[in-house]
Amino acid sequence: MKTILFDMDGVLVATERMHYEALNRVLDRAVGRTMDWGYYTQFIGSTTTFFWSTLDRDFGLNGQTDALHQAYTQQKIEFLKERGHTPVDGSPELVRALARRGYRMAVASSSPMYEITEVVTALGLDGCFEFLISGETVEHPKPAPDIFLQAAAHMSVPPEDCIVIEDSSNGVRAAKAAGMTCIALRNPDSGNQDLTPADIIIDALGDALHQIAGLTYLATDRLCLRPFTMDDAPALYELCSDPEVSRLTDWKPHESVQESEDVLRTVFMGTDTWAIVRGFDRRLIGAIGLMADPKRDNPNARMLGYWLGTPYWGLGYATEAAKVVCAEAFEEMGVQLISAYYYADNTRSQRVLEKLGMRYEGRLRAASRTWDGRIFDEVCLSKSRTEYLQDCADAQGRTNE
Repeated sequence: MKTILFDMDGVLVATERMHYEALNRVLDRAVGRTMDWGYYTQFIGSTTTFFWSTLDRDFGLNGQTDALHQAYTQQKIEFLKERGHTPVDGSPELVRALARRGYRMAVASSSPMYEITEVVTALGLDGCFEFLISGETVEHPKPAPDIFLQAAAHMSVPPEDCIVIEDSSNGVRAAKAAGMTCIALRNPDSGNQDLTPADIIIDALGDALHQIAGLTYLATDRLCLRPFTMDDAPALYELCSDPEVSRLTDWKPHESVQESEDVLRTVFMGTDTWAIVRGFDRRLIGAIGLMADPKRDNPNARMLGYWLGTPYWGLGYATEAAKVVCAEAFEEMGVQLISAYYYADNTRSQRVLEKLGMRYEGRLRAASRTWDGRIFDEVCLSKSRTEYLQDCADAQGRTNE
């Protein structure tokens, strides 16, 4: 998946509160009434046509919508002159990082085209997007899929190869109706939006780059590493209900498929986590992920975690998966250090980490308590990006000899 479609308001630029304030100012002058924030949030992600037709019905505007729209537009212009365009935290950095990595991008917004152009230019992103597409050019607005399907057609890519970044319920539903993968930003300024249909939900755009990297499938000779989906719940339950798996992790055996669904939704679909599946039969055999290391106050450090179902122990799968994830982290994600921790009696995990070339840091005595109350020493190993690059150079040198 190398095509990213961005919504604009609430994803690229923080405008919703300003739009709300401008609209209420115009309504107060015209009809002496204002709307509350909860009412306004239904318009987030929708088109101007839906916006004004609903207001005309609910506020008794008596056909004044054209004049009020002009006043609303003028009020927004005045606010923007006073305040400027405020990007959503991390949005310019995310777009530029994706552009550097060769991702193709477009803006697919319900806003009018002149606003899209103005925002993209004001944020200094006009050289990053191949297309700017307004919802006013399609027959059906979000939550219909029209705008995203039009974007995919313009870019000559199938919908299933597109990733959409949205912040509204309407936008998420439109992306999924288009058959696209959707990353939803939980933006407080967008109100209490229902984002549950999204494939991944994030709390900050800084997390999106890692999620997009995770959505790019990783492959080894025998394995495929891919994002989890809710369809994995039965297979996940089969693996995680095994007490032998939980004995070496910090979670109890799953007791139902519903519990596995909850874990998928709250854990495996909200971090840099890949499902490990066998290449020849696509059978789920485990999981691997990169998380923030709770013991390091360093945004460029990640902690490696992995597990396999017991039928797949001792076959080299964990090492094979961990090598490709570490390469992705150091070469594509900008990670500077990867750590890993294992219970002191878990010799299988120790061997995996040693095969990765990780360096011993130390042993924390009585540092971890398992779900059933057992206390274990915890051993820490780590590897820096510098060490990784040096190991790669040494390996290449041996190959060339």
